[in-house]
Amino acid sequence: MNSRCAKELFAVNLLFRLAGVAIAVTLAGCALQGNGMANYYKREAAEQQTRNRAMATRVQSRPLPLDSTFRLDQTAVLTLDVPAEGTEPATQARLFATCGSLTLAMDYRQAKRWSSPYVLPADTARNIAQQMCQAVRDSVWKQLPGDSEDLLLLDPGTLGIVNTRRSIWAAIDFRRTRLDESEGKPYGRQFERVEVDCATRQASTHQAYRLGDPILLPPPVQPIGSALDTAQRARLIGAVCAEPATLAKLATPVTRQKLPPDMRTPELPATLLAQVSALPQGQPTHTLSHLQFTYNASSPLVPRAVLNDHPMDVYLQSGPARGIWREQATGALGSQRVSLRWRGLIELAATSSTELAGKTNQQSILTNIDLDGDWQKLKPGSVIIYSKHFTQSTGKPFVQKFECSVGESLPATQTVASLQGMARKVTCVTNNALQTSNEYLYLEAYDLFVETADISKLIVQINTLRAAE
Repeated sequence: MNSRCAKELFAVNLLFRLAGVAIAVTLAGCALQGNGMANYYKREAAEQQTRNRAMATRVQSRPLPLDSTFRLDQTAVLTLDVPAEGTEPATQARLFATCGSLTLAMDYRQAKRWSSPYVLPADTARNIAQQMCQAVRDSVWKQLPGDSEDLLLLDPGTLGIVNTRRSIWAAIDFRRTRLDESEGKPYGRQFERVEVDCATRQASTHQAYRLGDPILLPPPVQPIGSALDTAQRARLIGAVCAEPATLAKLATPVTRQKLPPDMRTPELPATLLAQVSALPQGQPTHTLSHLQFTYNASSPLVPRAVLNDHPMDVYLQSGPARGIWREQATGALGSQRVSLRWRGLIELAATSSTELAGKTNQQSILTNIDLDGDWQKLKPGSVIIYSKHFTQSTGKPFVQKFECSVGESLPATQTVASLQGMARKVTCVTNNALQTSNEYLYLEAYDLFVETADISKLIVQINTLRAAE
C-alpha cells in the first residue's frame, strides 16, 4: 500500500470514529469495495449499544476509588477495575466527568482495544459526576523549579497524607513529543499517581496516563511504567515531603510549543537518489525550517464527521541531495511521519510511527520519476506532468500520473508576511478511483511546494498556512 492509500485509509477510520462510529473500512487499490457498509454500521452500532449499557450497569454497581481521581481543565478522570461477572471477563473502565455540566462519559477495554467514549444517561450519571468533581475541587497544576527541558508538575489539590505516607498526582511535560510503544501514537505529557514514603524517601507510581493531542491515550494492555528519572524523582520527593503549604507557592506551568518526536530519516536507493538528483530544479535564495498550519478535514461519506481549525506543524530540513527536503509533520491526519520529498511535492520515501511500533503495511517501491513540461521555471498558465513508477511487492509494476496546472504569480507575503519572493498556486489531479486532487503553494524563493488541499471521494482536507520560519 503506497503512502496515499495509507493516508486515505487512516483518514476514513478517524473520521468515522469522530462521527461516533467504530467501523472497519477496507481499501483495495484505494477504492471502497462492497455495498454492505450501511447494514454493517447499523448492526455494529446496535451491538455496541447493548454492550455499553451492560458495562454501565457493572460500573455503577462498583464503589469508586475517588482518591485516585485527577483533573484536566474542566474534566475529572477516574480509572477503575471492573471484576468478572458471569461470562464477562474482568476489565477496566475510565470515567470522564465534565464538572461544568455534571455530565459523565465512559469508555472501557474490549479485548485488546478500547471502546469509543459514550455519554451515560443524565439521571444515573449526575451523582457520579458530582462525586468525581468534588474530589478534585481544589485541583490546580503547579511547576517545580529545575533546569531540565522536561517540566515536572504537581497538583497540590490531590495531595493525600496518611502518617509518613503521601500521595499526589504528578506530570512530566515533555519538551519533545514522544511516541507510545504499542501503537506509535504521539503524547506530550505523562500523568502519574505517585505514593511517597517520607520516612524512607522512596516513591512508587501506581497509575499513569498519557496525554495525546488533545485526548488521553487509551492505556495499553501492559501497565505504563514511570517516566520519572532519578533527578526528577528526588525533586518530587523533596517537594511532596515538605510542608504542604509550600506547594501552593509554586509557579503556574508555562505553555510551550512541542518539538517533534525523534524519528529516523528514510533511506533512498542509490539509483533513485541519482535519478532524482538529476531532475530540473528552481533557483532557491532562501530556506525554511518550520511551517505552521491549521486544517479543516471532513469526509463526503460521513458529513457529520468534521475536524475544524486543527493545528499542524511541518518541520523542514535539507535532504540527502539538493532539491530533496526532509519533512516531519505533527498534528496531521494519520500517524506521525517523516518523508523525503522532491521540492516538497513528490514523496520519495517515508517512515511512520506505526512502523516504530512494529506495524508495517505492505509497501510499493518507487523506482523512477518522469517529468513533462517546464519544471524549472513553472510558468503561470502552463501545464506540467509527473509520473511515479512503482513496483508492487508481487513484482508487478504500475504508474501514477499527475497533471498539474500552474496559476498566476502573487507576492508570497500575501499568504504569510515573513515569506520572501513570489508564490504560485499549483493544482495536481490524477485519474484514479478516488478522483484525487491536490493543491499546492509553490514558493519560488525556496523552490518548495507546500500542500494546501487534499481532496478525494474519501476526504477533503484544507490546510491554511499561518506562519513560516
